[in-house]
Amino acid sequence: MHLPFLPDILSTIIITKFLPQYKSYESFVIEAVHAVTILIIGLLVVGSFVRYIREVIIKTNKGLYGISLIIRIVFYVVIMALVLSAFHVSVTGILAGSAIGGIVLGLAVQTVASNVLSSVFATSSNTLKFGETISVNSWVWSVETTGKIVEVKTLFSKMLTKDNNVIYLPNSEILGNSVITEYRNDGGSYIYPLNITAQADVPADKILQEIKNNNDFSDIKFFLSTKNGISNTFEALITFDEVTELNEKIARANMALDSAYWNVKSRFNVLGPNSMWEGPENIYPLSIVLNSDVSSEKVIEEVSKQLPDSGVILLARGGSTNTFLAKVKLSGKSMDKVINDTNLVFENIYNKLKAENQPKGDEKKQ
Repeated sequence: MHLPFLPDILSTIIITKFLPQYKSYESFVIEAVHAVTILIIGLLVVGSFVRYIREVIIKTNKGLYGISLIIRIVFYVVIMALVLSAFHVSVTGILAGSAIGGIVLGLAVQTVASNVLSSVFATSSNTLKFGETISVNSWVWSVETTGKIVEVKTLFSKMLTKDNNVIYLPNSEILGNSVITEYRNDGGSYIYPLNITAQADVPADKILQEIKNNNDFSDIKFFLSTKNGISNTFEALITFDEVTELNEKIARANMALDSAYWNVKSRFNVLGPNSMWEGPENIYPLSIVLNSDVSSEKVIEEVSKQLPDSGVILLARGGSTNTFLAKVKLSGKSMDKVINDTNLVFENIYNKLKAENQPKGDEKKQ
């Protein structure tokens, strides 16, 4: 015997005065009212308690996030047991049910149970950490998913992606069929590795130097990752704090490397292979080809007077041409201007020597 409480009294009054035809079902109605009351109060208590844990405890220690999930599951089990007790259902009898019933029930709820257990294991083992940014690469879905874990629920985990979308990932798939990459570094920020491929028709070190010269990146560092005869793969290590910053930084990294590649390639196409040569004191090796109808010794002599630091030499002699090599200093000037000025010096010397030789040739003919 138990003392009636307000919902019982209200149920009895309503059935007696307004629904007398259902008087025979009064006991069932009272049991249902008990069950609903227990369910509502239980859910309110669980929600308030879990909310308190999240707001007070988890803010100071994210590693305790799994506690809220475990408490929620335990409370749900207790609430379900109390609801069944309100209908005078023996919880012990259910637990000690027939083997066949257990097998059928197990098959029916295996997906739900798998997700529940996975959520407990994932949080207790710190595989999924509240507030952490991770990448999930699963063979269940082909696309790698990068985002911030904003909530670990009983069946699903809630993730804010770098595209600023919210997605729900099944806990069982995350724990059992996925590779998880965590990007946290020692400084409190995150580091995201981005692989960018470029053709190997220009030197990789020139591309890296071009990026360094033209960009003042404090949050992106570039390295040569792998190379083969066809392509070079660069790795950009991107530092970020919030996952929603990532797309903009990925775009900057891609654009910086693309611009550097085409700048180097353009110089190669315009200035030739010598533009790739590196020497001390910013020296550029310039090849000049002249007709061999003037003395190469005199050309070298005249060039040495006008460009004393060029170290000009005769590089190759052909049947009709001579090839000279001059090591010219850039001295802060643009490469195209240095090439233009040096070529003009050689051209003027050649024309001068040819003009000096012309009268001698005419006298011999006479």
